Amino acid sequence: MTAAGPRPGKKRDIDRIIIEKVKRGDYSPLQPDHYHNFYEVFYLLSGECRFLLKDSVYQLKKGDLVFIAPQELHHSLYYPNSSCDIIMLYFKKEFVHLEMFNDCLPKAPADQLHSFMGSIPALYMEEFHILLGKMLSESSGIDEYSNAFLRCHLQEALLLLMRHSVLSEKEPDLLNSRDADILQATKYIYKNFQKSLTLEEVSAVASLSPTYFSRKFKQTTGMGFKEYLNYVRLKHARAALLTTDNTITDIALEYGFNDSNYFKDIFKKVYGKSPREFRKHPD
Repeated sequence: MTAAGPRPGKKRDIDRIIIEKVKRGDYSPLQPDHYHNFYEVFYLLSGECRFLLKDSVYQLKKGDLVFIAPQELHHSLYYPNSSCDIIMLYFKKEFVHLEMFNDCLPKAPADQLHSFMGSIPALYMEEFHILLGKMLSESSGIDEYSNAFLRCHLQEALLLLMRHSVLSEKEPDLLNSRDADILQATKYIYKNFQKSLTLEEVSAVASLSPTYFSRKFKQTTGMGFKEYLNYVRLKHARAALLTTDNTITDIALEYGFNDSNYFKDIFKKVYGKSPREFRKHPD
């Protein structure tokens, strides 16, 4: 199985609202970006697929939606010999007026929306599809008003999700019990990423042999064990670079990287900048 990521790809950034309707399946090319600096909405129009969000893997079907906040680990996976129709929407927080959502979500900070999984209620699905259709039309650049209309429609789409309680709807089902061992492992990694985790230790948590665990982990999450562990560590190290004055070496050690040079190399590979450059110029 392979996965699909944002169209911006290795750019890792966007300068406008992007919406596209795509078809994905196990034939889709691999994408390297498992998290990025902008919001993403993944809406399944047809078919079924798996979706990794942070430490859980969900089973998605028609009408299910994933809202992904910046820097959240995520990955979509597709079943062999099947395809899905998907709406992919990407935007940055400066493209919308998040403060207007305070009355709708009083517990959420005005400058940040959080990741969530939900389903569009059947009663409101047509309304949501019409709105997405308007956004797709405007994205082609009809005239000089298209960008303004896109921003208005995006605001309307977010409000619609809130009005129809998509944020509080029952989330899509987790994968079945056959994959409970891998979900137990991902949650263990998320809780213990600062420790010197080994393949042998985590596979023991899942009660699987290291060889079989490696194969099943990749099949279930779409990522290798080491790759997943590094992404979890990098996310926290990235935040520490922006919020603390700790040295790069101290941050590397604190978040599970025993070799600061390895941390610098993998950080630059993922973010396109060295930790030092990123601290000075995070955008």
